[in-house]
Amino acid sequence: ALGRDLINTPAEDMGPAELTGAIDAMARANHAEVRLIEGDELLDQNFPSIHAVGRASSRPPRLIDVTWGNPDAPKVTLVGKGVCFDSGGLDLKPAAGMKMMKKDMGGAASVTALASMIMRTGMKVRLRLLVPAVENSVAGNAFRPMDVITTRKGLTIEIGNIDAEGRVILCDALAEACSE
Repeated sequence: ALGRDLINTPAEDMGPAELTGAIDAMARANHAEVRLIEGDELLDQNFPSIHAVGRASSRPPRLIDVTWGNPDAPKVTLVGKGVCFDSGGLDLKPAAGMKMMKKDMGGAASVTALASMIMRTGMKVRLRLLVPAVENSVAGNAFRPMDVITTRKGLTIEIGNIDAEGRVILCDALAEACSE
Protein backbone atom coordinates (compact mmCIF):
# COMPACT_ATOMS: atom_id res chain seq x y z
CA ALA A 1 0.00 0.00 0.00
CA LEU A 2 2.93 2.38 0.64
CA GLY A 3 4.05 2.51 -2.99
CA ARG A 4 0.49 2.83 -4.28
CA ASP A 5 -0.32 5.63 -1.83
CA LEU A 6 2.82 7.60 -2.72
CA ILE A 7 2.15 7.30 -6.47
CA ASN A 8 -1.51 8.30 -6.15
CA THR A 9 -0.97 11.37 -3.95
CA PRO A 10 -1.66 14.62 -5.86
CA ALA A 11 1.49 16.51 -6.85
CA GLU A 12 0.51 19.52 -4.72
CA ASP A 13 0.72 17.20 -1.69
CA MET A 14 3.76 15.16 -2.83
CA GLY A 15 6.67 17.44 -3.66
CA PRO A 16 10.30 16.68 -2.83
CA ALA A 17 9.81 17.67 0.84
CA GLU A 18 6.73 15.50 1.25
CA LEU A 19 8.41 12.55 -0.43
CA THR A 20 11.32 13.06 1.96
CA GLY A 21 8.88 13.07 4.88
CA ALA A 22 7.28 9.80 3.77
CA ILE A 23 10.66 8.11 3.27
CA ASP A 24 11.94 9.50 6.57
CA ALA A 25 8.89 8.16 8.45
CA MET A 26 9.31 4.72 6.87
CA ALA A 27 13.03 4.70 7.64
CA ARG A 28 12.67 5.83 11.24
CA ALA A 29 9.94 3.25 11.88
CA ASN A 30 12.54 0.67 10.87
CA HIS A 31 15.48 2.22 12.77
CA ALA A 32 17.28 3.24 9.58
CA GLU A 33 19.57 6.24 9.16
CA VAL A 34 18.51 9.07 6.85
CA ARG A 35 20.80 11.65 5.27
CA LEU A 36 19.35 14.53 3.26
CA ILE A 37 21.20 16.77 0.82
CA GLU A 38 19.02 19.69 -0.29
CA GLY A 39 19.09 22.73 -2.56
CA ASP A 40 22.48 24.35 -3.18
CA GLU A 41 24.08 21.80 -0.84
CA LEU A 42 23.70 19.39 -3.78
CA LEU A 43 26.33 21.47 -5.58
CA ASP A 44 28.59 21.52 -2.50
CA GLN A 45 28.32 17.71 -2.24
CA ASN A 46 28.84 17.18 -6.01
CA PHE A 47 25.34 16.23 -7.16
CA PRO A 48 25.11 18.81 -9.98
CA SER A 49 22.67 16.93 -12.22
CA ILE A 50 20.03 16.62 -9.51
CA HIS A 51 20.45 20.31 -8.73
CA ALA A 52 20.22 21.35 -12.40
CA VAL A 53 16.91 19.57 -12.96
CA GLY A 54 15.27 20.78 -9.75
CA ARG A 55 16.62 24.31 -9.40
CA ALA A 56 13.74 26.01 -11.26
CA SER A 57 11.14 24.77 -8.78
CA SER A 58 10.10 26.69 -5.68
CA ARG A 59 10.34 23.29 -3.96
CA PRO A 60 14.10 22.60 -3.59
CA PRO A 61 15.61 19.45 -5.11
CA ARG A 62 17.18 16.89 -2.82
CA LEU A 63 18.88 13.54 -2.54
CA ILE A 64 17.43 11.22 0.10
CA ASP A 65 19.96 8.64 1.33
CA VAL A 66 18.78 5.86 3.68
CA THR A 67 20.99 3.14 5.18
CA TRP A 68 19.90 0.14 7.24
CA GLY A 69 21.22 -3.20 8.40
CA ASN A 70 24.49 -4.78 9.39
CA PRO A 71 27.46 -3.06 7.68
CA ASP A 72 29.12 -6.48 7.29
CA ALA A 73 26.14 -8.05 5.46
CA PRO A 74 25.92 -8.24 1.66
CA LYS A 75 25.16 -4.79 0.22
CA VAL A 76 21.99 -4.00 -1.68
CA THR A 77 21.41 -0.51 -3.07
CA LEU A 78 18.07 0.61 -4.49
CA VAL A 79 17.82 3.77 -6.62
CA GLY A 80 14.50 5.28 -7.71
CA LYS A 81 13.49 8.23 -9.85
CA GLY A 82 11.74 10.82 -7.68
CA VAL A 83 10.39 13.34 -10.19
CA CYS A 84 7.44 14.51 -8.10
CA PHE A 85 5.97 16.47 -11.00
CA ASP A 86 7.21 16.82 -14.56
CA SER A 87 6.00 19.79 -16.58
CA GLY A 88 8.60 18.98 -19.22
CA GLY A 89 10.63 22.01 -18.12
CA LEU A 90 11.39 24.45 -20.92
CA ASP A 91 10.42 21.65 -23.35
CA LEU A 92 6.93 22.05 -21.90
CA LYS A 93 4.56 19.12 -22.22
CA PRO A 94 1.06 19.70 -23.64
CA ALA A 95 -1.70 19.72 -21.01
CA ALA A 96 -2.74 16.14 -21.78
CA GLY A 97 0.86 14.99 -21.37
CA MET A 98 1.13 16.62 -17.93
CA LYS A 99 -2.08 15.20 -16.51
CA MET A 100 -0.57 12.11 -14.87
CA MET A 101 2.92 13.44 -14.19
CA LYS A 102 2.35 13.13 -10.43
CA LYS A 103 3.19 9.49 -11.12
CA ASP A 104 6.65 10.32 -12.51
CA MET A 105 8.01 9.47 -9.08
CA GLY A 106 6.78 5.90 -9.38
CA GLY A 107 10.35 4.54 -9.34
CA ALA A 108 10.99 6.26 -6.01
CA ALA A 109 7.69 4.97 -4.64
CA SER A 110 8.46 1.41 -5.75
CA VAL A 111 11.95 1.26 -4.25
CA THR A 112 10.69 2.91 -1.05
CA ALA A 113 8.02 0.22 -0.69
CA LEU A 114 10.60 -2.49 -1.44
CA ALA A 115 13.01 -1.00 1.12
CA SER A 116 10.22 -1.00 3.70
CA MET A 117 9.53 -4.69 3.03
CA ILE A 118 13.24 -5.56 3.28
CA MET A 119 13.51 -3.78 6.63
CA ARG A 120 10.26 -5.12 8.07
CA THR A 121 11.20 -8.71 7.22
CA GLY A 122 14.69 -8.27 8.66
CA MET A 123 16.56 -9.45 5.57
CA LYS A 124 20.24 -10.03 6.27
CA VAL A 125 21.55 -7.24 4.02
CA ARG A 126 23.14 -3.83 4.28
CA LEU A 127 20.48 -1.77 2.52
CA ARG A 128 20.97 1.63 0.95
CA LEU A 129 18.14 3.58 -0.65
CA LEU A 130 18.95 6.58 -2.86
CA VAL A 131 16.14 8.80 -4.13
CA PRO A 132 16.82 11.99 -6.08
CA ALA A 133 13.64 14.05 -5.55
CA VAL A 134 12.86 17.01 -7.83
CA GLU A 135 10.18 18.87 -9.72
CA ASN A 136 10.95 19.65 -13.37
CA SER A 137 9.60 23.20 -13.55
CA VAL A 138 9.67 26.30 -15.73
CA ALA A 139 11.41 29.44 -14.44
CA GLY A 140 14.11 31.87 -15.45
CA ASN A 141 16.78 29.69 -13.85
CA ALA A 142 15.63 26.43 -15.47
CA PHE A 143 18.17 24.42 -17.39
CA ARG A 144 17.84 24.93 -21.14
CA PRO A 145 18.00 22.80 -24.27
CA MET A 146 21.63 22.29 -25.31
CA ASP A 147 23.00 23.20 -21.85
CA VAL A 148 25.97 21.06 -20.84
CA ILE A 149 25.83 19.64 -17.32
CA THR A 150 28.77 18.01 -15.58
CA THR A 151 27.71 14.95 -13.59
CA ARG A 152 28.91 13.57 -10.28
CA LYS A 153 31.10 11.12 -12.19
CA GLY A 154 32.76 13.98 -14.06
CA LEU A 155 31.17 13.17 -17.41
CA THR A 156 29.22 15.82 -19.27
CA ILE A 157 25.71 15.65 -20.68
CA GLU A 158 24.45 17.93 -23.44
CA ILE A 159 20.74 18.27 -22.83
CA GLY A 160 18.90 17.83 -26.13
CA ASN A 161 15.46 17.72 -24.53
CA ILE A 162 14.69 18.96 -21.03
CA ASP A 163 12.03 16.28 -20.71
CA ALA A 164 14.78 13.66 -20.28
CA GLU A 165 15.11 14.78 -16.66
CA GLY A 166 14.73 11.33 -15.13
CA ARG A 167 17.91 10.02 -16.70
CA VAL A 168 19.72 13.20 -15.72
CA ILE A 169 18.88 12.95 -12.00
CA LEU A 170 19.47 9.20 -11.90
CA CYS A 171 23.04 9.52 -13.22
CA ASP A 172 24.20 11.31 -10.04
CA ALA A 173 22.37 8.85 -7.77
CA LEU A 174 23.73 5.85 -9.69
CA ALA A 175 27.27 7.26 -9.54
CA GLU A 176 26.89 7.54 -5.78
CA ALA A 177 25.53 3.98 -5.59
CA CYS A 178 28.59 2.73 -7.47
CA SER A 179 30.97 4.54 -5.13
CA GLU A 180 30.66 1.87 -2.42
